[in-house]
Amino acid sequence: MHFERYFIGPLRNANNFFIVADTYLRNIYQVDATTGATGQLLPFGAASNPVALAYDSVAKLLYWTDVHVHTINKYSLLTRSRTVIYRDPYGTGKDTCLNCM
Repeated sequence: MHFERYFIGPLRNANNFFIVADTYLRNIYQVDATTGATGQLLPFGAASNPVALAYDSVAKLLYWTDVHVHTINKYSLLTRSRTVIYRDPYGTGKDTCLNCM
């Protein structure tokens, strides 16, 4: 078996943290850069195979590709709401990667 973890951070803002996508545990986590404390960022089941993270620190929006369901997703840390912003209608995953270049 092959398990991968993807991360971005530390994010320089009032709360210094990393964002980690764990494809084995199938979720995205926020890790405090000072203490190492970890918390689940998304509601349970919101991500089935998250990769390719991007974070907009001004709007406090997290973007990720879910390669299992072939989507690009957006999650607001302010409103705690998730939106699918693109779904590959053919399920090829060809166009659903944020960092494929």
